[in-house]
Amino acid sequence: MRLELSLPPEQQAGPAEPGAAFVVGSLFAVLAISWLTVQMQPTALATAAWWPASGIALGMAIRFPRRYAWVLGVAVAVIIVPAPLWGGRPVPLAVAVSIAAGIEVVIGTVIMRGRSDQLPTLAHPRDIGRLLVAAITAAVVFGLLSAGSAFALGDLAGAWERLLTAAPKHAAGILLLTPLFMCHPRRPRQAGLFETIMQIAVTLTVAILMFVTNQGVLPITFLSLIPLVWAALRMSTRLMLTEILAIAVIASLASAHDMGPFSFERLTPKVGCILLQTYELSMVIVFLALSLAVGQERETAERLHHSEEVFRRIFDASVAGKLIISRGANGWTAQRSNASAAAVLPGLNKGYTRLTALMGEGASTAVSEKADGLVEGHALLTVTTTEERILNLSMVPIHDSRERPVLALQFHDITEATRARRLDQDELRRAGDLQRALLPAPIPDVPGWSSGAMSVPAKQVGGDFYDLRFKTQNAVLSLGDVMGKGMAAGMLAAATRSTLRTNGIAMSPSSALARAAGFLDEDLQRTSAFVTLAYVHVNLASGDYQFADAGHGLHFILRGCGGTVENVTSGDMPIGVGDGWGDNRGTLHPGDAFVLVSDGVLELWGGTVKELRDAVARCAGENRSDPQRLVEALCAGAGSLSDRDDVTAVMLQRDCADLDAPSTTAMV
Repeated sequence: MRLELSLPPEQQAGPAEPGAAFVVGSLFAVLAISWLTVQMQPTALATAAWWPASGIALGMAIRFPRRYAWVLGVAVAVIIVPAPLWGGRPVPLAVAVSIAAGIEVVIGTVIMRGRSDQLPTLAHPRDIGRLLVAAITAAVVFGLLSAGSAFALGDLAGAWERLLTAAPKHAAGILLLTPLFMCHPRRPRQAGLFETIMQIAVTLTVAILMFVTNQGVLPITFLSLIPLVWAALRMSTRLMLTEILAIAVIASLASAHDMGPFSFERLTPKVGCILLQTYELSMVIVFLALSLAVGQERETAERLHHSEEVFRRIFDASVAGKLIISRGANGWTAQRSNASAAAVLPGLNKGYTRLTALMGEGASTAVSEKADGLVEGHALLTVTTTEERILNLSMVPIHDSRERPVLALQFHDITEATRARRLDQDELRRAGDLQRALLPAPIPDVPGWSSGAMSVPAKQVGGDFYDLRFKTQNAVLSLGDVMGKGMAAGMLAAATRSTLRTNGIAMSPSSALARAAGFLDEDLQRTSAFVTLAYVHVNLASGDYQFADAGHGLHFILRGCGGTVENVTSGDMPIGVGDGWGDNRGTLHPGDAFVLVSDGVLELWGGTVKELRDAVARCAGENRSDPQRLVEALCAGAGSLSDRDDVTAVMLQRDCADLDAPSTTAMV
């Protein structure tokens, strides 16, 4: 039967679990080490001086998931049975001790694997805590079980001795050997091959001198620890643990053969064992903690060095200008800069370091004021240097000491972009001025008629246009709206208005629209645009009007001096979309008025034709005697909206017989 010890890939942690060969080899090592330990056992002791087999058994078990702990514990218990028999133990006691050893493996494995059930790592000093808990808990359980078994079998003296010595010897075995089976981080070796060989030779030589030739001088025994300091600082943790294990073996053999400071015959076996185990436990705990602390510090230093190197590369290679500045008694001084900063600030190439010399007094003052108010995070500001370069600057504190603050400045030269934007704004401003200049001249006084108009573009240039023309007994009133906003819409609006003005004032609205469409269709198709347009021709003598609507729909007739509001519509399409516009005819009686508005006015009053018609009625009721005030009331609030369309309104009114007479509210 083959024992498969594997995990699904998603549950594996660290190195993959070893196979059955590793288990067999480890169990054989447990058996062999157990035999050697029994052979070195002092005759005066009921148990061995230390038990390295427990460390090998637990080290083997922690390499596998917890679900295999009981299987491996049973295997260890079976393989351990011969060891106590070799030591002359009764069969029942040998079996009981073997079972306790298997339980020890299970308990240690559960603690070491933890909740995450992963191979335990030995990378930080805090990892020693779990190792100590596992070693002490497992060893104490073994000591209690083995002592209890001896007591149950009537061996009272052996039970007491096991209670005192079993736990320390098993804990020493676990602490000396189990760490070798744990996962160690890969760290660059500080020592070279020659230094490593020399260090190992010195360690073994000193250990032999202290435990073989040293005859009972206990204080100088601790000289054997000096080479371990060298190992902890320069060697890998695994190599240091191997050296500690070698020292423990030398000390144990020497003590069993009446040599060294822990000689069992000279100090008595119990005292010698206690001193030896204390020495081994102290040695492994102290130097393991030292090695891990040094390794962690080295890793931190390497990460810091790597971070500094990455920062240096990013700093130097950045396309943005970068400066590290600090403030001293003479103001701000540049400590470090990159090539992009030198390209923007010529003073850096001349060796200047003071910020006032690099950017100018004004820019330096702006940086200083912003730095004084900078508590955390970063700040943005725009400064102008003495060379008239405009810099968009970001400021981040690096060291916030009140005495000597340090800042990181990152900046982009936005001079050309700013100048280009200003040129564009100037062009738009001039285009807007030109468009406003092309609006109809002041409307002349026409006996019996009055008018008003207002246009508020959404941007400097708008897509709305209107026109009011008077000649002899004819008047033309028009309002158009080009799809879109801005310069493109404004250019099409100007072209449409100019085209309409080429028509004779007496031409019918439908003919005027058709003629304009003939000129504009090609351009509108090419630009994928269209124009909605309302065009009204009025006979000033009779008041008769002709009206054509190219998809606009926002035109109203006010009837009487304070009368009703009619919405005049048609089903014709905009210019650029359809053709064939028809004329609607009617008459403006005294007090009647034609009001044309763009869809920007519609948005101002709720967005529906009904709401707009109600607004026209309210404004007419309040301002009917003054058409200009009426259209201004309709366009009121246009400047306060950030996202709106062009707003335009135009009105032509046939005067009432008595405009000053009180009027009632217009009815819809």
